[in-house]
Amino acid sequence: MRSSILFASALALGVLARPQPHRRKGHVVTETDVVVTTLTIFVTEPFTEPASTSLCTSTTASQEPTSTEVSSASPLPPTSTPDPEPTTTPAPEPTSFELVSSSTPTPSPSPSPSPEPQPEPEPEPSSSTAPAPVSSATPTPVSNATPTSAPATPSSNHVSGKDQAYLSSGADYQAAVLYHHNAARANHDAKPLTWDADCETNARIAAQKCTFEHYIPSGAGQGQNLFTVSGTAFNVTAGITESWYKGELEPMMPYFGQKNVPDNVFHSVGHLTQLVWKGTTKVGCVSIDCGSNMMVGGQSSSLNKYTVCNYAPAGNVGGGYAANVAAPISTTNLGGWAD
Repeated sequence: MRSSILFASALALGVLARPQPHRRKGHVVTETDVVVTTLTIFVTEPFTEPASTSLCTSTTASQEPTSTEVSSASPLPPTSTPDPEPTTTPAPEPTSFELVSSSTPTPSPSPSPSPEPQPEPEPEPSSSTAPAPVSSATPTPVSNATPTSAPATPSSNHVSGKDQAYLSSGADYQAAVLYHHNAARANHDAKPLTWDADCETNARIAAQKCTFEHYIPSGAGQGQNLFTVSGTAFNVTAGITESWYKGELEPMMPYFGQKNVPDNVFHSVGHLTQLVWKGTTKVGCVSIDCGSNMMVGGQSSSLNKYTVCNYAPAGNVGGGYAANVAAPISTTNLGGWAD
């Protein structure tokens, strides 16, 4: 219970997240990626420490609010070669925070940009996510069944506890990032990810731009998730477990087993689907302090503790959700950011 309180208070900051859009499999076709950024604000009762805010994002159509409930969509330039680029965080002491998430999958045969996913930490959010771009496909939910057996526990000697909120680089940082990704993946029968230098390099290129927008070098074939917060802590493990994963599990429940996720739903689940995508085997993340250079929605922002995670091969490929995103083994044993 104390851990929950800690987390809730820690997340009483602002958060922005953005996933990467769907990718279509098939023949090479000119594809158009649309990125929509959504910003959601969550307010929790203060715990007693510095007030901070956080923001997270991942490549795909999504929208991102900036204070109480602001959302704006910004399309990505068209690209060719069907390959998507998929990609919250508790702060030590809460006060109030915003959460933004977006994703941008890459279509192939018939391109249709999807909205952005909205991660959300343990604290109860007090605002809603902005709608995603219009989409024609709306598959009927299939297989709501959730297995009852317990997921396998990923092995790791990562540092546990609230100190993880301050990790931003080094061996402990990498171990924590891998642990929280793989804990979620184990619950969906997906093999653990390994750290990848190429993913880390491309994530660094995007992070150093200090702009809350997806950027993946052409031909990299990687997915991407973004997350940024304000304050003194980077809250990377909260972004992964609380926002990208737990915050998007419920809206994804009706679509496990479907070949595709509707565009108007993708903005709420794109981070999670990239995170547990079975075809993805590698990840590399970078967290940097952008100081006064951070730009969110075209404006200077104090949400300057910026984290970018790149994945290879990229997930969120159109037509591949049923095969790559399995239903959760457990809906209650989901762990937490301080694990």
